[in-house]
Amino acid sequence: MSRVGREGAGVAAAILLLAGCAGAAADHEMLGDRAYAERHFADALVEYRLALKQGPTAPLRAKAGAAALHAGDLVAAAEEYRALAEEGGAQRVTEGADGLERVAKAAVEEDDRAGLAAALTGLRAVAAGRALGGFAQQLAQAAGTEPRSVDALNVLPYAAAAAGDARREDSLMYLYATALARFGRCEQAVSVFEAVARRQREPAVTAPAQRSLTSCALALGQRALDSGQAERAEEWFRRAALGDERDALARAAYIGIGDVLFARGAFAEAAEAYQRALAGAAPGDSLAQIAAEKLNQVANAGAVIR
Repeated sequence: MSRVGREGAGVAAAILLLAGCAGAAADHEMLGDRAYAERHFADALVEYRLALKQGPTAPLRAKAGAAALHAGDLVAAAEEYRALAEEGGAQRVTEGADGLERVAKAAVEEDDRAGLAAALTGLRAVAAGRALGGFAQQLAQAAGTEPRSVDALNVLPYAAAAAGDARREDSLMYLYATALARFGRCEQAVSVFEAVARRQREPAVTAPAQRSLTSCALALGQRALDSGQAERAEEWFRRAALGDERDALARAAYIGIGDVLFARGAFAEAAEAYQRALAGAAPGDSLAQIAAEKLNQVANAGAVIR
């Protein structure tokens, strides 16, 4: 066979393959439509997803999202509606966001935390400014009073933004920051705690926010010190020390400041920091014992230098 003949045969084969794929996608979509009409939603979702593998289109995404929602597979529904908004062009963003909101409401009703997190993450990605005012109470209830699931990190910002009441908003933001800290994201939590404490709109969380801010700053200072970032550690320790000097957390922060200064060779300043860590200490106080030991180290180091 000539080269031209071989190329022609190759093109023909490619066309047949593409036609076969298109036909397979159409078959799966048709089977999905039939299953959906018969209310076999899980089967419909399987067929629509097979069709999507052959060639994703916006109408197919919408069908798959609806099938998943009806089947109770809320994570899959959120995935499809998000893909609809992201892949379907500007005209499909609202449709995808509407679908994500329906998924979120269904997730709250079913107490499906994974589905709720997927829906709210999708909404944040495709329609961050969408108002969810009528949904705020449900979101807040879904988060609970002591969020222990990472899903709360997706739920609580929406609940707070939609609260409509300044005190309720700050209560929810405090819970959000608490969840951030609980899951090891203290650096993000600090700014939220700081804002809640500064605004003082909800007395019940103002003092706890300040204390949590101090706790996070102290932890970040120790983390920086352990990783050899002395200057960054000092910044965090000084931030933690801004609270009540008699508080144990602030006194611990002064010990951290003293450690940074001592390592730097600033013995007089280190001694002053350790002295401040002794302030308000009760007899037998463990922090006071640590501060006293460190003061002895400063004195010994000074004697050696002299």
